[in-house]
Amino acid sequence: MLPPAASPARQAVRAVVLTAGARPGLRALLDALAASATRPDSVVVLDTSSEEGAAEVVAAASSRTFAVEHVSLDSRMPDRAAVTHWLTTGDVPDDDLVWLLPVGCVPEPGTLGRLLAAHRRSPSVGLVGPKHVDATQPGTLRSVGITTTRSGRVVEDPPLGEPDQGQYDLRRDVIAVPLAGMLASAGALRSLGGWERSFGDLGGDLDLGWRAQLSGHRVVVAPDARLRSVAALGLATATTGARRRAARRVALARAPWWQVPFLALWVLLSSVAAGVGLLLLKRPRAAVAAFADAGSLDPFRVVAARHRTRGGRQLRHRDIDTLFVPASAIVRRSLDRAHEAVIAPSRLPDEHVRDPEASSGLGRLLVHPALLAVLASVAVVVAAGRDIGGGLVSRFGSGVTGGELVTTRATSSTLWHAAFDGWHGAGLGGDGPASPSLALLALPTWVLEQLPGAGDLTSSAGAVVGALLVLALPLAALSAYVSSRVITSSRSRPVRGAVALLWATTGAAGAAVAQGRLGALVALVLLPPVLAGVVMLARPTGTATGAFATSLGAAALGAFAPPLLVLVVLACVGVAVVGDNGARARALVPAVLGPLLLGPWLADVVDDWALAATGPGLSQWGTASTEPLALALLHPGGAGSLPWWVSAVVVAAGLVGLLAPRRVRSVATGAALLGLVSLAAALFAPRLELAPTGLASGLASAPPVTAWSGTFILPLTLALLAMAVVGAETLRGRLRTASTVGFVLVGLATAGALGWFGFGEVLRTWSDERPAVAVEQADNDLANRTLFVDPGTTGAAYRIVGRESSSLARSLPRDLEHDAALADDVAGLLDGTQVSAGPRLAQRAVGFVAVAESAGEDVARRLDSAPGLSRLASRDGYAFWRVAALGASPERAVAPTRLSLVTGTDRAPVATTGEHGATETTVTARDGDLLVVAEPMAWAAHAEVSIDGQVLRPRADTEEPTYAVPAGTHDLVVEVTTEHSWWRLLQGMALAIVGFLAIPFGTRSFRSKR
Repeated sequence: MLPPAASPARQAVRAVVLTAGARPGLRALLDALAASATRPDSVVVLDTSSEEGAAEVVAAASSRTFAVEHVSLDSRMPDRAAVTHWLTTGDVPDDDLVWLLPVGCVPEPGTLGRLLAAHRRSPSVGLVGPKHVDATQPGTLRSVGITTTRSGRVVEDPPLGEPDQGQYDLRRDVIAVPLAGMLASAGALRSLGGWERSFGDLGGDLDLGWRAQLSGHRVVVAPDARLRSVAALGLATATTGARRRAARRVALARAPWWQVPFLALWVLLSSVAAGVGLLLLKRPRAAVAAFADAGSLDPFRVVAARHRTRGGRQLRHRDIDTLFVPASAIVRRSLDRAHEAVIAPSRLPDEHVRDPEASSGLGRLLVHPALLAVLASVAVVVAAGRDIGGGLVSRFGSGVTGGELVTTRATSSTLWHAAFDGWHGAGLGGDGPASPSLALLALPTWVLEQLPGAGDLTSSAGAVVGALLVLALPLAALSAYVSSRVITSSRSRPVRGAVALLWATTGAAGAAVAQGRLGALVALVLLPPVLAGVVMLARPTGTATGAFATSLGAAALGAFAPPLLVLVVLACVGVAVVGDNGARARALVPAVLGPLLLGPWLADVVDDWALAATGPGLSQWGTASTEPLALALLHPGGAGSLPWWVSAVVVAAGLVGLLAPRRVRSVATGAALLGLVSLAAALFAPRLELAPTGLASGLASAPPVTAWSGTFILPLTLALLAMAVVGAETLRGRLRTASTVGFVLVGLATAGALGWFGFGEVLRTWSDERPAVAVEQADNDLANRTLFVDPGTTGAAYRIVGRESSSLARSLPRDLEHDAALADDVAGLLDGTQVSAGPRLAQRAVGFVAVAESAGEDVARRLDSAPGLSRLASRDGYAFWRVAALGASPERAVAPTRLSLVTGTDRAPVATTGEHGATETTVTARDGDLLVVAEPMAWAAHAEVSIDGQVLRPRADTEEPTYAVPAGTHDLVVEVTTEHSWWRLLQGMALAIVGFLAIPFGTRSFRSKR
């Protein structure tokens, strides 16, 4: 049946179907046109394919319904270019209306009639577009016109997938409409020159509508006219970066020429600001897209497009301002989305569902296994620490020494410089490796120093270590309770509480506290959550946030216990080997990032592999007396170690759990492998020689320093507990109840045993052995040192104490090459053979000499008669002598000083404000004055001395770093440079980024879209 002829009183309507061959949907579109309530006057099929299939479909449609014209165009010609070409070359009157319908869209029966009504409502209407709904879900909106800001930012309005409930049916004038379903007069399209080809699909539609508005042709949308379209059609949202940039270029091309520079600057700044904001919201993909918007600032494309479409403007830009979305609306929408991303919406009262796991009554809290395990651990610490000298509170204020701890008057500043300066360490210092744990300890030390009353602490860093000794077991219990749900998959709270208590009181836990093994104390707290993080990465529920959090925990664990970082990396590699692609990618993140976050310390490990086998307090100085069987029974030996029969129950439970049926890829299998590796490492540790103790003691016959077996007993204990719980979960009925009771009883038994046997007397509350005047002079502008001498039967050992600090716990023996330079002076002072020993010590900024009273009266008399030494009162088993300052000038310092301005034989003090001679001060010098630094000559290679910003070079003919100072008053800066400064900067940036990525914030649905 042929359509009725067009009425002379109205414009002819031509339906233009765009297809590339016999595409699916062509027949459906032609059928929909035939079934339309208002039929077009003619149908033209523009075929941009060289195939003949479309012609056959057109012929079939013509024979059944109405005549359809088939026009073949060049192959692969875009739809918009095809329409422009047809209008340019075809015989289409300007008064005719063309209805553009790409294959993939299907109009509803009344669509054309409603579009015609909207077009004929006003003679100024040039382009009309329908409401687009989803082809498969007609009740879901796709677009109702194109909405954008003046800067070309396309706004998703309505949001894709929003239900069509008539909420947009009042919308009329818009800046542009999509090509699909557009109804326009042929004359209007010809006058506009068609679509600008450089802007693509969405950009081309936006540009056409924008130019139409400026030319006096209104662009309207008819919401009552519905068109069902697939995803590629009805496009009104910048779904790709190319479309976003094209829309921005449209705005630059259509803006007045004098506004273009300001608009370009706005596009650049808004793109950067949006990218940074999205990064802060942890939306990396969206942030990259926002930053990529700056790529729209292409002057060549913008100028070319502006030139090709010049002319035809009848309206001013301000006349169409109301068609754009105001910037304030975009800001409000962005803030709302940011709020929703970070803070989950609150539930309404009737939406609240009571969660038994989250119930928080006081009664439930008091009997919660996590709280009981922590309180039991606190009781164990109080009971087991009864033999430590001093009160419990005094350990927080003064710190604890003994065992592996080397407590000094360390502050956050001394720890920070010890970690990062190229020249660091106690005594005369050196340029050896520094543990990354010092920097991590500096942070809580700094926080402690900011608290009221912190000035009364004897040593702020010592107070942090003392607090860690007291709190390590309770924190370990809490950490194990939280992590046990992941590691053991146990839902039984009593079992998890018993596991937490066992972890805090079995095996190496008591030995770590009793022997002051700092690295093991931190590992007690960090190891369970880090391994729990590795387990989570192997599961489908693992997330990128968990991978970064595990990386951060692994790095912190490696800073204090490098051997355990090696085990964590092996566990991650194991997950990557047996896991799927998602687990493999997640597990490799901590395996790579964990070590890399330790920065330049990795270079130190390359030079000395022993650094990776130990940590602060994780070395065994002297021969270990523990038998291999005792090690297998979680007994590391030494103070605080429980008898082997206490831990034997845990070992037996773990071995029984190993026999339980399980899958190959399971937590139990991973725990078994981890336990075997840990056991092998614990047995091999006493045989792993790390360094000869003679480096520190001066005795060639001293036993070597080896790795401490207890380090590897920690993961062995955790693996046994995991296997025991997994095995218990396979039981049913009364057996499971009995196993739960057994866990609780064993946990209480181990806690009671540790409290009964105690930590021993290895540790004691620390007190500074120096007199107050020595402490004052070490901390003030003089910055001098105190020399402690302990004579023995085979020689005298000595140590130098100043304002600097080294590691707070022993690890490997320090290289004492520079301190050893004082050996002849100390020997000459003790035996009275060197008259110049006192002045030579003053030359090294030694202001006080302390000799153990056990040395005898003969040594004391020699020091009394030594030039430059004067006797002070004895203190804590040491006799003290003051060393006189060098020089005879009345302006010389009251005592030896770290920095001196030397004129001939006269010395004037120079204020020292930092570590190892670092300072910022003003000096007044005369001709020929020299700045002398009481440090070894090797110090000069790691320091920079400048006068008024000009760097000075040290003289080569002196025993100490000496610099010529020009006459006059100058600003003096002595700076000990940071080692690997660029690497440190990158390390800090990496830590900040990984730390930020490790923070899980926002709603669950938001995190799933990142």
